[in-house]
Amino acid sequence: MRIDPWGSELAVDLGKLFEEFGLKGIDEGIKKRLGADSRLIARELLIAHRDLELFLAAAEKGKEIAVMSGIKPSGDFHLGSKLTADELIFYQKKFGAKVFYAIADLEAYADNGLSLEESKKNAISNVADLLALGLDAKNAYIYRQSQERRVMAAAHIYGARTTMATLKAIYGERSPALYMSVLLQVGDILLPQHKDFGGPKQVLVPVGLDQDPHMRFARDIAFKEGLMLPASTYHVQMKSLKGETKMSKRDPMGMLTLSDDEETAAKKLKSVFTGGRNTAEEQHKLGGEIQKCVFYEICKYHFIEDEKKLSQMKQECVSGKLLCGECKAKHITEILGWLKTHQAKKKKMMKKAQEIVEAGEK
Repeated sequence: MRIDPWGSELAVDLGKLFEEFGLKGIDEGIKKRLGADSRLIARELLIAHRDLELFLAAAEKGKEIAVMSGIKPSGDFHLGSKLTADELIFYQKKFGAKVFYAIADLEAYADNGLSLEESKKNAISNVADLLALGLDAKNAYIYRQSQERRVMAAAHIYGARTTMATLKAIYGERSPALYMSVLLQVGDILLPQHKDFGGPKQVLVPVGLDQDPHMRFARDIAFKEGLMLPASTYHVQMKSLKGETKMSKRDPMGMLTLSDDEETAAKKLKSVFTGGRNTAEEQHKLGGEIQKCVFYEICKYHFIEDEKKLSQMKQECVSGKLLCGECKAKHITEILGWLKTHQAKKKKMMKKAQEIVEAGEK
């Protein structure tokens, strides 16, 4: 089974990932340890993990732990990016985990052709979003790949620990630049275990299912290097607003970003794919197909905090009480209000974000 981390495909066969690559479900024990009332559990954001129990055991024993992720600075922070950010912030607040956050500007150059200067501008905006969402910068290490020599040095060392046959088996036929970006990502994932950061420790990497190839490769390298194998959690994939692919910066009208102005956001939300029936009469009779509704997923994963309100939204859909247009009209104002509040917080964080992004410049 081969998964494309750079593709736009939405469907990933979870069953095969469980069977072939050792992923586990989120059982009752994990739910209890994370907190049944946490957003991750209550909203069913987590769907699988690898070695999460080892990370939690270390956290519960008061050992030093870290959580690691990053972003490719190829555009604005969208709802898919926010899923990962919310998870990072959760582990930081609940367990005191130090956050390592990579600005993958070298990957943005390899995959999107963006210059490092263009990536830097996007990175400042992305980091400001991260801070506005609640990340504590005092317990975090945020860096650009192009400025982090430890990651670049590690990528070359790890390149000597693998073969082209292995890379092709995991990722298929790719350009040398993308293979190099893979080695850099392994450098990112294993950076928290560098001697400068205290050496080997339990590290958790929250990702989408489509990023699992990077985790498998990183664990293989960690084993060869005598490091602790990084654990990983897998959250739901945010669908494109059109409902056909995963949310991606390659399709501006298929994503809702945290920087969209009120007019743009409203236009996108009004056109979001729903689970509506062919006619109003049919919907009133049969109810909406909420399992297909991207608008409901957006509200569930990001914007409606109150459980009763979310339950009411679901009931009004499946009972046929409200048509999709009526449902959107009822909830769009709340989403726009959230975006306005977030953008005000972000504006206050821009100077700090710039200082963080420029801190590692040589």
